[in-house]
Amino acid sequence: MFFLRNISHTAHILLFLFFSLISLSLSAADKETFKPFVLVEQTNITMADAKSKVEKLIKQSPFSIIAEYSPYDDAYVYIITSDELKSLASETKYGGFAAPQRISLTKVNNQIQIAYTNPVFMKHAYRMKTVDMQPILKQMNQAFGFEQFFGGEGLTARKLKRYKYSFGLEGFDSFYELPEYDTHAEAIAALNKGFNKKDSGIRKIYELKIPGKKQVVFGVSMNAKDSGDDALDTRKTMDIVDHLPLKRTAYLPYEIMVDGNKIIALHARFRIAVFFNDLKMFGPHGFGKLFSTPTAYYKAFTKVSGGTQQQETSGDGFID
Repeated sequence: MFFLRNISHTAHILLFLFFSLISLSLSAADKETFKPFVLVEQTNITMADAKSKVEKLIKQSPFSIIAEYSPYDDAYVYIITSDELKSLASETKYGGFAAPQRISLTKVNNQIQIAYTNPVFMKHAYRMKTVDMQPILKQMNQAFGFEQFFGGEGLTARKLKRYKYSFGLEGFDSFYELPEYDTHAEAIAALNKGFNKKDSGIRKIYELKIPGKKQVVFGVSMNAKDSGDDALDTRKTMDIVDHLPLKRTAYLPYEIMVDGNKIIALHARFRIAVFFNDLKMFGPHGFGKLFSTPTAYYKAFTKVSGGTQQQETSGDGFID
């Protein structure tokens, strides 16, 4: 009996230790933070040589180039994806927003900064609960290199999943609600028709179909000259928000999604804020400087998608 009691006592200790380890593991996981960008390197080579280097790395990787463009002088962006990435994106409702990843080249002083987006950060921010994007990040690390994560102090998965810049502002699924059409094909056709007109200030950079569902993601650039709206000046916006030494050029381009017969886009008060979550509200590089930006995006996206602008019910700028 004494022997059995000892076994019972030992079993209780082992169970206690087991569950304590699980608790500690879960606690550590809760405290892990994520940043939106990965710095590859800061190099003294020319922009032309940096492009050649990155293009060679992409060709040798599991990824392929969807599109490439220069949003403004001294900046270049490659938009990439892979079959595995598109397949993972298709498994969640709005995962298409994470299907295009970006690699940026930015000239800062006499150096070129090479960086890319963090798909694990997007997984949490875009509420892709059932998807593991860690293998995609590992592939990007192996293909393009890794020096450090950057972009703010980092947010936990818990905070990212419910992220709002401030109380009362938009979260991930507080989309700009753009025109709705009778069919998926009509919605795509309406957008492509709008892209061919200059006056909206919106241009198509790429079009990416998400497999297995009626979902297409369009990457878009913005042009203040075409629209006559200074709030669509991408360089001006980035000069305000992207002022720290490590540049977040891979934030670009913006996306518009056709989901079924609806056209939607992430609200500027979410999409800008989540990638620049360390910015203050006030000051020369604060969100207060973008007062007219959220409504300007709504107007331009509505126009390019063939709709008639309605009054936004959620206020105007980052400061309501």
